[in-house]
Amino acid sequence: MINNKKFKDAALASVIAGLVGCNSSSNDHTVKDMDVTLDLRLMETTDLHGTMMPFNYFENKANSNLSLARAAVIIRDARGEVENSMLFDNGDLIQGSPMADYVANLGLDYFDQKGRHPVYKAMNLLDYDAANIGNHEFNYGIEFMEHSIDGANFPYVVSNVWKYDESLAGAYGTFENSCSPRLEYKDFYDFAESAFDTVAPYEILDRTFKARNGESYTVKVGVIGFTPPGIMGWDKTHLECEVLVSDIKTTAEYYVPKMIEDGADIIVAVPHSGLTNSDNATPFQDNATWELAQIDGIDAVMFGHDHNNFPTEAGTYDGMEGVNGPKGKIFGKPAVMPGSLGDNVGVIDLVLQTEDGGESWAVNYPQSTAELRGLPENPDSVAEDIIAAVQDDHNSTVDFMSEAIVAIDQPINSFFSAVEPDLSIQIVNEAQFNWGVKQVESGSLEIEEGAILVSVSAPFKGGRNGSDDYTNIDGDFLTNASVADLYNFDNNTPAVLKLTAGDMKEWLETIASQQYRTVTKDGDDLLFQMFRSYNFDAFYGGWDAEGEQIEMSYTIDVGKEPRYSVDDAGELIYNDDGELVPNDVRRITDFTYGGVDMDDDQVFYVVTNNYRATNTWIPGVDNAELVLEDAAFSNREIVDQYLRELAAEHEEEVPLIQFENANNYKLTGPAGISAKFLSDPRGKAYAETLENVDHTSETGSVGDNTGYSVYKYSFN
Repeated sequence: MINNKKFKDAALASVIAGLVGCNSSSNDHTVKDMDVTLDLRLMETTDLHGTMMPFNYFENKANSNLSLARAAVIIRDARGEVENSMLFDNGDLIQGSPMADYVANLGLDYFDQKGRHPVYKAMNLLDYDAANIGNHEFNYGIEFMEHSIDGANFPYVVSNVWKYDESLAGAYGTFENSCSPRLEYKDFYDFAESAFDTVAPYEILDRTFKARNGESYTVKVGVIGFTPPGIMGWDKTHLECEVLVSDIKTTAEYYVPKMIEDGADIIVAVPHSGLTNSDNATPFQDNATWELAQIDGIDAVMFGHDHNNFPTEAGTYDGMEGVNGPKGKIFGKPAVMPGSLGDNVGVIDLVLQTEDGGESWAVNYPQSTAELRGLPENPDSVAEDIIAAVQDDHNSTVDFMSEAIVAIDQPINSFFSAVEPDLSIQIVNEAQFNWGVKQVESGSLEIEEGAILVSVSAPFKGGRNGSDDYTNIDGDFLTNASVADLYNFDNNTPAVLKLTAGDMKEWLETIASQQYRTVTKDGDDLLFQMFRSYNFDAFYGGWDAEGEQIEMSYTIDVGKEPRYSVDDAGELIYNDDGELVPNDVRRITDFTYGGVDMDDDQVFYVVTNNYRATNTWIPGVDNAELVLEDAAFSNREIVDQYLRELAAEHEEEVPLIQFENANNYKLTGPAGISAKFLSDPRGKAYAETLENVDHTSETGSVGDNTGYSVYKYSFN
């Protein structure tokens, strides 16, 4: 039981209400008759990431594909089709778009100046029933999050985040590392206190619905939410010594019976957690939906975090025990994950029936269905009231994002970052490297004699959210919008890892195993297209302790089998002990600095971000020592500062800057053949400037996302 009077009183009131209902007359339609059937539609949005307006702030033009303003049309149409409906949001709401950046840039002053966060100005028009807290809600600190969600006219839930209490962690859990205190044992729930005074672990919502017989009945709908335990590493600077986290599955096993005791007729789980087949599941995994669906008492699962689609016909989840992707069922229970940025709305149609002498409701799972509804084909089909609600914030965002920093006369894009080194990654790496040099010069970072300083980054926009989800800066300037385009995650903060050349090779081997298929003949597919591009790390450097500039290079041979085994989707395969076991193959070759092969024991200091620094699932990174963290600036701010430093070196107010591609990695494979891959159709003109890349007339899809062009990469 939680140490929170508000929640105790709510639970008691729920129990009392249930007792009164059992003794009331039949005229109040308390369920007493067998064979009463009731249809209830549940709808979900997830991972909206502040995308309220159908507008591309990076290109300063309308965007008909994404936004809550577009999804609202689907929500309202779906609601109008039925007698009974509820609407939920899964989280990752207040971060991730230029409008969200604009608000976060003002910080707490925004709420004094403008009132509600724009996401709630929009969402309050749609009558949400409840929402869950995602991991990105923590990106700007707990106080900013609480000020934000105070603007919601609907309750929030999250059950696995607790007030910090070191005595609890010592008695009931462990500290995985200095930033991840984790509560392991069920006993602690009786003593721990929910982290937030205004956010409950779960809610029991009393709703009156009309049954098929035309009569109205009260149904107590339990809603429970979860956030990924990984928040303790991703947002360490905000959460360390402030909160504790518990395992998602263990937390659900504790609370679901209590929800039933509190009178819940049905229970809807809203985990900000992806779907992974976890036969060898470990505690505190972020993607725990597969485990949640197996818990008795949970009737429907509305999940997110992965930015994937479920149900799906694409075969992404084929072979997973208990998962029926096309039907949208996990262990027989209806489930949805509606993509991201408002590109889909999840719809579950539950069939409820009475049981136990008519005193409770039960879900008829076989008759219940799940589906995704995409956006209207008509690009002009938008919710005008939502647009009007955020118009002022939209105008301010446009002004904020359009400020020019430097002039450019070369294309900067991420269309082909998986096959060719590109400037969209390199500019970020240059900025991080520049920051790292300053840390050495200031004495904040001490590197040992003979060690080499480098940077690592990735293409943050690489097609994950659709065929136009790529960086494409082809104008005359780099602006505030360009900075956000180059570094999509404004919550990342810089960190420095100390490791060896051998560790770096394993790091790259892990990425190369997941990114590239094995190419043996002409026409083979080159990429695992579902691989998250923000994990395709590319190194840049370097600079040694004596101040010498050193050129880094390496080759990725996709003609070889991967060093780490992967399945048909490119997911790493772990053994029965939950370990990754490499083979003797090496795809990473010619790992050199200044043309000299590096010994495996050569020491490197790698400038990266706090997210990557905590990704100990990556071989190589798991051996690294975290030697410096700095939350004073985000990595995005470091990019902004770097560009402004370049501008300050010139007399012009907005000078022209040329970036020279270091071409520090190369793809190789069987000579004389071409392999296929997918990318943005807008890359066609740029492909004509590249020796090894050709555009074709074919099109393709990634999961349920369509509209990609097929390109060919030719091996010399």
